[in-house]
Amino acid sequence: MKKQDRDIIQTRFELAKKDFSAFGVDVEAAIEQFKSIPVSLHNWLGDDVTGFEDVAGLHNENVVTGNYPGKAKTGDEMRSDIDQAFRCVPTKPKLNLHTLYAEPAAPKARNELDTEDFRKWIDWAKERDCGIDMNVSYFTHPNMEGGFSLASHKKEIRDFWVECGKGSRKIAADIGRELGTVCVNNLWIPDGMKDVPANRFAFRENLIESLDRIFAEDYDKACTRDVLEGKLFGIGIEAFTVGSHEFYLGYAATRGIGVCFDTGHYLPTETIIDKLSSIRPFVDCIQLHLSRGVRWDSDHTLTLSDELIDIMREFKRGKLYNKNVYLGLDYFDATINRVAEWIIGMRAAGKALLTALLEPTELLFDAEWNGDYTLRLALTEEFKNLPYNDVWDYACAASGTCVGTEWIDIVKDYETEVLLKR
Repeated sequence: MKKQDRDIIQTRFELAKKDFSAFGVDVEAAIEQFKSIPVSLHNWLGDDVTGFEDVAGLHNENVVTGNYPGKAKTGDEMRSDIDQAFRCVPTKPKLNLHTLYAEPAAPKARNELDTEDFRKWIDWAKERDCGIDMNVSYFTHPNMEGGFSLASHKKEIRDFWVECGKGSRKIAADIGRELGTVCVNNLWIPDGMKDVPANRFAFRENLIESLDRIFAEDYDKACTRDVLEGKLFGIGIEAFTVGSHEFYLGYAATRGIGVCFDTGHYLPTETIIDKLSSIRPFVDCIQLHLSRGVRWDSDHTLTLSDELIDIMREFKRGKLYNKNVYLGLDYFDATINRVAEWIIGMRAAGKALLTALLEPTELLFDAEWNGDYTLRLALTEEFKNLPYNDVWDYACAASGTCVGTEWIDIVKDYETEVLLKR
């Protein structure tokens, strides 16, 4: 692909600074702020949510389409792939990690995992000044009996998964303390039914009992924060999802914990934009899992869109980066190169974030405060023409990463030299 001329990038950047300055925007300050906000990259894309456990033949509650060559089979392979992706984006790195990817010295049950079983990930993150977020893996396991984990009617099944949840919280707290940055600990369960249940109350009472046990111990919120990820429905549980949005929102608001918004977990025309200001005042924190749902929660690769930019604008306008709102990714598609997929999504999230940070927001706020809605709309439209892309290209070049399509050849070479040899 074409190598971008750095002199032209610099010239366009200088012109862009003048354009933004005319509206009171300090471009250099926006870039510095952009560099301070991490986007948490989901590791589970790298092997199609398979994990490192020997669980061949078990049902996986995550549907991944395709069989593109080169998926990671070991932690070292996956870390190499993630490194390659990080090299091609200017965003501040963070890793979003599932407990399914522990690397214990000897085989362990999932409810026996401890912090040292993630030592390779922690040391890798230290070397890269990279934080880590955690996710409990409530899937692909014999104890997903009848499609239920924490909501199961069998106490022994609930007990197993409660121990997994407690363990992940302890691991997250240790990781956050060791890395010096908040490790967000997310809990999502695929529990539900394909057809209409007779007693929804019983399953949700089971889930409440399980969650109360998991969250009984308090941890330092400077090290870790807990979130619950709701869902509208999934394949095979179309009629009843125990951990629905409403259930987790009520639980989080009354227990002093947070929620996770996955942008693909809603109705096809529903977005999270209005939810951020509606819900943030009532919960401890929010984590975003940015995805692209097509018709429903299909976890398509994140791409730059008006909706993604608007989400980031809300993130900026509410100064949510100072209010315990955390950015993360969650999508997978095994029909395309997985490393490229990471890069495409991270660059989309990064460009949307930088675009939002460059918005002359105060002029919009002032027009609205003064009741001049005509001016507010006029400025909103005119701001769409500002040279955001010239600032993005400069931010990429200044960080030493790829500009424009430069990353495509790098990934193609990596595919030839590494991925296709696995």
